[in-house]
Amino acid sequence: MNPVLPSSVSVASASPRRILVVDDNEAIHEDFRKILLDARRDEAMEDDEAVLFGVKAPTGPTVEFRIESALQGQQSLELVEAAVRAGDPYMLAFVDMRMPPGWDGVQTIKRLWQADPNLQIVICTAYSDYSWEEIAGELGPTDRMLILKKPFDDVEARQLAAALTQKWLATRSAEMKLVELESLVVARTAELRQTALQDRLTGLANRELLIDRLNQAMHQRRRDPAYRFALLFIDFDRFKVVNDSLGHDVGDALLMSIAERLRDSTRATDCLARTSVGEAAGMLPARLGGDEFLVLLDGLAAEVDAARVAERLLADLAAPHEIKGHLVHSTASIGVTSSFVNYDTAEAMIRDADTAMYRAKFAGKNRYVLFDQKMHDDAVARLTLENDLRRAVVEGQFVLYYQPIVSLSRGRIAGYEALIRWRRPDGSIVMPLEFIPLAEEIGVITEIGNWTMREACRQLAQWRGSHPERMEGVTMSVNLSRRQLSSPALVDQIRQAYGDAGLPADRLILEITENAIMQDAEGAVEVLKQIRGLGVELHMDDFGTGYSSLSCLHRFPISGLKIDRSFVQNVGERRDYAAVVNAIIALAQNLGMALVAEGVETTGQLAMLQSLGSELAQGFLFAKPLEAGKALEFAEHPTRLAFAA
Repeated sequence: MNPVLPSSVSVASASPRRILVVDDNEAIHEDFRKILLDARRDEAMEDDEAVLFGVKAPTGPTVEFRIESALQGQQSLELVEAAVRAGDPYMLAFVDMRMPPGWDGVQTIKRLWQADPNLQIVICTAYSDYSWEEIAGELGPTDRMLILKKPFDDVEARQLAAALTQKWLATRSAEMKLVELESLVVARTAELRQTALQDRLTGLANRELLIDRLNQAMHQRRRDPAYRFALLFIDFDRFKVVNDSLGHDVGDALLMSIAERLRDSTRATDCLARTSVGEAAGMLPARLGGDEFLVLLDGLAAEVDAARVAERLLADLAAPHEIKGHLVHSTASIGVTSSFVNYDTAEAMIRDADTAMYRAKFAGKNRYVLFDQKMHDDAVARLTLENDLRRAVVEGQFVLYYQPIVSLSRGRIAGYEALIRWRRPDGSIVMPLEFIPLAEEIGVITEIGNWTMREACRQLAQWRGSHPERMEGVTMSVNLSRRQLSSPALVDQIRQAYGDAGLPADRLILEITENAIMQDAEGAVEVLKQIRGLGVELHMDDFGTGYSSLSCLHRFPISGLKIDRSFVQNVGERRDYAAVVNAIIALAQNLGMALVAEGVETTGQLAMLQSLGSELAQGFLFAKPLEAGKALEFAEHPTRLAFAA
């Protein structure tokens, strides 16, 4: 056991120092009292001598002792135990080796150390029944014991008493400091653990704590199939706008305000979600990162209760926030999934709730969507497609098809549009609409677009070399994605694509949609000017569908237009569409721009376009997108286009 000093006594200066003398001879006790208690009188005499004879008195702290006696070992044990209980332990015991008829010194020391392991011991003996080796063997190796031979010198006894009690004090001081340090470590560890499980900005649970609780819920579900829980994935619909327009300080303040509402709302929503025994369900709001939050609903009576909680949260979160003088509106989109799906991991459940949340965003925002099995199957299929697409980029699984663009006045090939296809290892073909949006989302569209441009330039240059007469004046059109347009390497990649192929720059046409341009209109102007500076043509694709198409013609260096297929396909049946097409054709002619009508599928559409003066067209009426060999064959048989002239 560890003795404790009275709280009122400083360990560093405890005085007087408590000493126990254990000896069956009363005279020995009197000797110790004279030696240790008369030390102060000796010091006083030394001071007097210094005054009378001019001798400098020794300096140093005065040590006071409190001497207590025991005539037998059993009595000393009772005293030591009582001292420990009182919190005022002995520092040192002088123990005689022979004390008949009771315990001898070795037996006494064993019992005293059992009662107080910190007690310092001085063995006092003139002769002994034990050798020092036997004593050490009985008591074990220790630094708490010394020997004082009888008869002993007064100075030696005083020095032992002073040194060993000082050692006791120093040891206890170190132990107390160690206890303080250990307490500090425990408190700091608890604080760090709390911090490690808490979001620093909002004070909500963080991802680690949420996942831990979610894993616990899953484990309980496996043990008890009747147990139900749900997870809500919350994303705020206008947070980026707030952050970008009002600054990160306002954004952080908004996140803290949102967190406070989640805390208040989940507490207030207890009445909406009850366990099977009528108790309120457990709710843990957490911040995943950015403006994404999670709420774990633990112990629901039914999965449908999660929808009720989501409705309540939508209402609470939609109210405006007053942030640093601004009234900020930010609604939420919530994805909900629950234990009806037997999840194996917390990450899988978070992923599915995230999927449902994105469905809520795409459905119009400020709503919740419940994850279902079809959504799960779609998510698995999408993940598989994503992995396969990344592999396709690395392994080069893409091929180009070429759709002819024909001259309606001359009845011959005028150009091609390069259209990418994904040919899987099993030979199946994946169309662009199935993978291009995903390629945009996961960031591989730039690699795909650059490869398409290089391969299209190479192919046209090869045709020009092998069929110079037929390919004279033929162009190659390639679609340019939004991400490519924002790439700082785009202009160099274009230059390298036609340069390495040996293709004249003016034979390459890059098609870009208005939506892609308007993502960063100011930046797009500069990039498009650089592209036109290379001599490469720029056509606006799907012209007529944008809300500001006409203004774009003045802002951007566009050299050609492609009439959207929706106008072409209705040109023969609806006069208003015919009027729009006529206006676009006239506009292009007046501005000196090339014009291509896409989506021509019937002779009636062709006849109408010819009557309106359209020069170039493409569509299934002439040819579907063709593999390279068949595309070249199409150009070699101009009679097939005679009907167009």
